[in-house]
Amino acid sequence: MQQIPAFDHGKRYRPLSQHYKERFGEKVFKVSVSIADSCPNREGKQGMDVCIFCDEWGSAAYHQYRDQPILEQININREAIRKRYRAQKFLIYFQAYTNTFGRFKELESLYQVALEEKDVVGIVVGTRPDCLPKRVLRKFAEIAQKNYLSVELGVQTFDDAQLKFLSRGHDSACSLSAIRKLKSLADLNLCVHLMFGLPEETDAQIRDTANILSELGVDGVKLHNLHVLRNTKLETLYREALFVPVELEEYTRKVSLFLENLSPKIAVHRLAAVASRWDELVAPAWTKEKMRPTQFIDDYLTAKGTWQGRCYDC
Repeated sequence: MQQIPAFDHGKRYRPLSQHYKERFGEKVFKVSVSIADSCPNREGKQGMDVCIFCDEWGSAAYHQYRDQPILEQININREAIRKRYRAQKFLIYFQAYTNTFGRFKELESLYQVALEEKDVVGIVVGTRPDCLPKRVLRKFAEIAQKNYLSVELGVQTFDDAQLKFLSRGHDSACSLSAIRKLKSLADLNLCVHLMFGLPEETDAQIRDTANILSELGVDGVKLHNLHVLRNTKLETLYREALFVPVELEEYTRKVSLFLENLSPKIAVHRLAAVASRWDELVAPAWTKEKMRPTQFIDDYLTAKGTWQGRCYDC
């Protein structure tokens, strides 16, 4: 009889906190900063359109501070986290937009500024599969030799039709190539972002996605439900009844299926998206709730008697 792996906190999946504990020996917290202000889509490179789900803030968690110098952003957000959680160690998370796109020398210097800050044990860089030129990969290799470096890669899906629907501007071959390049860099931690609830999504596709990531040896996954924000192209489709977001129950079933087929060695950074700007959320309403979706998924896994990796290598 299969046994549930020894996941931390009684979870039925490997939480990100477990990875941090194993790597650093204690809790570590992300401090989000916004220093990138665009991406290839917004620049219209090769006729690209803005991703249909992306609002004007481009995933910035603390968009109200994005015009502040990086040290001020770090100080404001780090001290808020330190006070709330009694945190001692931090990772600086270059989150919004694409943090390897353009102005490379400036971005390079900002990475170094962050690494030199007090109580900072590494950096996390959010980017896209089509924004990894050789100079960026060389810089990543250099950083990873001396510091903790995690790259969060916005893959979303390996289905080319769905990528076209999302207006991502790259195909699945580009994503696979990017993953392989990043995994070839010693000591670099790679987290892949995925979206569930896309048109024509099948259970077979979800299982295949878990198998692909497991075979490629990625270090983490961050899961999102495709949701509708104001002033996006997805809102227009939603208003015209051309897109219907999944409800929490169906999303949970999809997540469970994915986790069952995912290697138990891969850390789960997040189970569902949370709308940080509630006034911009159109649908579904459950995306406003910070805690309930995660608890709902936890309870579902327990009720079904399943866990991350249960069907891995079956």
